[in-house]
Amino acid sequence: MSEEVFNTFIDQYGKQLSPDTRSLIIDHMEMVEYPKKKVLVKAEERHPFAYYMLRGAARSFYLKDGIEVNTWFALEDEVIGSLRTFRDHHARETIELIEDSTLLQINVYQLKRVMPDHPEMANFILAIIEEYALFLEEKAYYTQMTDAMDKYQVLLENQPELLQRIPLNYLASFLGISRETLSRIRAK
Repeated sequence: MSEEVFNTFIDQYGKQLSPDTRSLIIDHMEMVEYPKKKVLVKAEERHPFAYYMLRGAARSFYLKDGIEVNTWFALEDEVIGSLRTFRDHHARETIELIEDSTLLQINVYQLKRVMPDHPEMANFILAIIEEYALFLEEKAYYTQMTDAMDKYQVLLENQPELLQRIPLNYLASFLGISRETLSRIRAK
């Protein structure tokens, strides 16, 4: 079962990979299941993994004056992690699961080590990084909106599933408003 899941994931980013490269990637991945509240990446720490969400939901946040500020949410079929992992730098934000989740855990450190001997690997990793960059750009788009109602409307139009699956206090933080204001906006 897990090898089929691994191959499906790999096909999204590198259908033309040789069997040797494909096998090497699989050797550095595993399917993991974690409960909600599990911290995948902790701010100010180095972390060797990137993840692909098979089932579940996650959030990214940082602390500002002791208050959690949510910056993005991820659901199924999204890559999550910190690009800083690829450079072996500490993460700036914490990534926590908000639902029981099943993920592919990819050891970025190990893949990076074998990359010079396997040029195909570079294209595979580049494809993942490109998708992750697009994911982050989309999330940054929301933060550019100044009005909470506009941000909420964009979420409603583009990712309505977030409004059903993400706790209100996390959504309110992401939108930069109080939970009460979010409740009023939802009532409209």
